[in-house]
Amino acid sequence: MTDSNYRFDHHQAPQAAESSSLVTAVAHIFSHSFGTNPKTGQPYRLGPKTTRERLQGTNDLIIGVEHSNSSAVGYIYGRTVGSPHGLVIWIDSLAVLPEHRRKGLDTKLVSSLILAHASCGWVGCATPNPVAALVITRATGGHPYAGACSPPARLVEMIESVRGQIPDLSGAEFNATRLLVRTSFNPTSTGDSKNWSPPHPSEPPPWWSSLAHLPSEHEALLVIDRHASG
Repeated sequence: MTDSNYRFDHHQAPQAAESSSLVTAVAHIFSHSFGTNPKTGQPYRLGPKTTRERLQGTNDLIIGVEHSNSSAVGYIYGRTVGSPHGLVIWIDSLAVLPEHRRKGLDTKLVSSLILAHASCGWVGCATPNPVAALVITRATGGHPYAGACSPPARLVEMIESVRGQIPDLSGAEFNATRLLVRTSFNPTSTGDSKNWSPPHPSEPPPWWSSLAHLPSEHEALLVIDRHASG
């Protein structure tokens, strides 16, 4: 998949994990996308697992490559999981280098992953960042559930059925009322202050404020029902 500025290379993630250049590209994009940990002075890492281990444990990796110099500037990787309520795409990680944001690259990365599994009924992720949730919602379509949204029983049942296969959910404390999980990795818990700004401040979705002020050590679950209208 291409546009005038970028191409989008789709890889099977376990095979990509064997490529030093792809592993290095993903690690570089992540560590230069989320600022510096004030406790260590070093860029954030993807948590206790290495980038290679994370790619080995998921399904799809899509890299956004700038045409002008063939450099990797963004990525998305995720997994597909079967559930009694339909196929689920779970986005494990999405990142774009700061100088390439607000150019539609993140939206195209999400769209590319969904296009690869067009029959999926659900798209989900865990994130502390409402900007990422907004991008994923707009790229996916369907009905989004996030924050204190009174999720339907079938959504909660779907999450419970796939928890053991998704690292974001496996072993995590899950709040079904507010669609939150307690995690061990949240940049805001280290003292790094982030002011998330929606692309259209006058039109934030109803769940924006609850995601913008998450409790420490929590991430919001965004789950989109693709069979329902938005």
